[in-house]
Amino acid sequence: MDAATTSAAEKVPAEIWLEIFALVPKSTDLYSLSVASRRFHDLTTRALHLDLVWLKQSHAAQNLAVWERNEGMEPYVRSLEISLGCPPSTVQNALSTNDWLFGDNTPAARLAAADVRRNFTEATERVTGALWERVQRFTNVSSLALVDMYIDKDHFRLIHSLPQLRSLRIEACVFQANAAEGFDNRKLPITELTMLNVRRGHDAHVNHDPMIMNLQQFQQLQLHGPPAGPGAGAPMWINPPDPFAQALSLAVAENLRTLSVDASADVFRYVFGSSDAPARGWTVPASIEELYVVRKRTITAPEPKQSPHWAGAQSTFPDTHLYHFCAQAPSLKVVSTPIFVPAQVTIAAEALPLGLERFAAPVETAQFIATVRDVKALGLLKCGLSSREGVTALASIALVRPGLKMLMMECKGWDAEIVSAVSRHFKELRRLKIVYDGPGPDENFLVSLAPDFLAEMPELHTLEMYQLPPRGEFAPVHPPFLWDSSFASIEDELRDTLIGWTRFCPNLRKVQLVSGYAMTRGFEGGLWKLEKVRRLEQIEYLDY
Repeated sequence: MDAATTSAAEKVPAEIWLEIFALVPKSTDLYSLSVASRRFHDLTTRALHLDLVWLKQSHAAQNLAVWERNEGMEPYVRSLEISLGCPPSTVQNALSTNDWLFGDNTPAARLAAADVRRNFTEATERVTGALWERVQRFTNVSSLALVDMYIDKDHFRLIHSLPQLRSLRIEACVFQANAAEGFDNRKLPITELTMLNVRRGHDAHVNHDPMIMNLQQFQQLQLHGPPAGPGAGAPMWINPPDPFAQALSLAVAENLRTLSVDASADVFRYVFGSSDAPARGWTVPASIEELYVVRKRTITAPEPKQSPHWAGAQSTFPDTHLYHFCAQAPSLKVVSTPIFVPAQVTIAAEALPLGLERFAAPVETAQFIATVRDVKALGLLKCGLSSREGVTALASIALVRPGLKMLMMECKGWDAEIVSAVSRHFKELRRLKIVYDGPGPDENFLVSLAPDFLAEMPELHTLEMYQLPPRGEFAPVHPPFLWDSSFASIEDELRDTLIGWTRFCPNLRKVQLVSGYAMTRGFEGGLWKLEKVRRLEQIEYLDY
């Protein structure tokens, strides 16, 4: 900075600069500002620590020095994503298998290995303690993510101590027994909850073996005597609470609006479908508006081989519990799930939320929903499993919902007739997504795609049309080119393709023709730029 600029910057109060820096979206830009002057270096430190990602304990430990040099930053932290430590026993067990690293199996070597294990465990506990003590000072966090952790009472105490908490994500975590005991999750202020790949701790299992349960109840009967008279209800020892269900009952937060889960966090069965849900006050939040169930695989996944002993067996998630959940949620506007009801269950139209606006499910279910609810965005999963299923479904849906704004289709194979049917039936589309298994359209089809089909949808701003990765995976492919290897890069090749689309599709802002790359531009006539896609979404949000 020159002297005049520095002088002007010095006159601006620090509070104003802090407000400005808090609006800078990229940390790289903040780092650039931090080297402009000594004052900016001091002021940007707080802005750089508004949103923390502490996924590696070593990186978080190095960051502690910054907090010690800059006191008073803790109340300004607004989001935290953390993966913090594991039980000391886990560390000791992991190290005990590597004794061979410290020499042969002599008494001296074993003693040295024991010293290393002890020192490492003590160091880990010290660092974890220091980080955890710091985390508890982040009293104004509005977004919290716990990743790959052992969840115990301290974590639930932290969750309940954050009055500004609105978004909570728990992923790849293990709930230890009684972690949520004594906490009323209905009073949490969260409006958004995500629980993925969660598991019971080894001490959080409920034994459902009839003989063992009868023995336990007999022992409790001897200890406590018979249950009270009629109307008093069964004592808790007759039907002991499931500690895992208590942890999952985060989903009963009264202000919850968005819920995202996978099969590991089956709140529909263990929480809202449990026999004692009414007695516990576990009711579907009246404010719930969006429900997303994560897909584990796409249509490209091979059919799992089943053992003869398990012939006909299949996953029960989400069974009918999801359907019953939706019937109790009158405010629901969005439902996106790979399975809505089992094949043998008939959906009662009158039981569905009246305000459904976005819906994604297997094609038969989605087609039915479109006929009974005024949806604006529709996802048709598992299309094309029978001959021309997708084209037939589109014709039927167009009779009742020609004004769709967003359409998503997951097809077993590429069918050019689908694109033709879409452009013919849905003139008001703003976003179109067609993903498919196997080979897709050739270069000539894509060149003529805009004048022949996309021009029929003048409001279209996003087109996603690409081949899904094999084996049901969500890791996109990043080819060096599509068809012509003479281009310097795939960005040049895609840009060359889109040049011919410009006058037919002036409103287009995003085009994805391959799973690993998307082309975007900020305005009509702007330069198309390549964006790399790191991972495909496992949830269809159906936004438009």
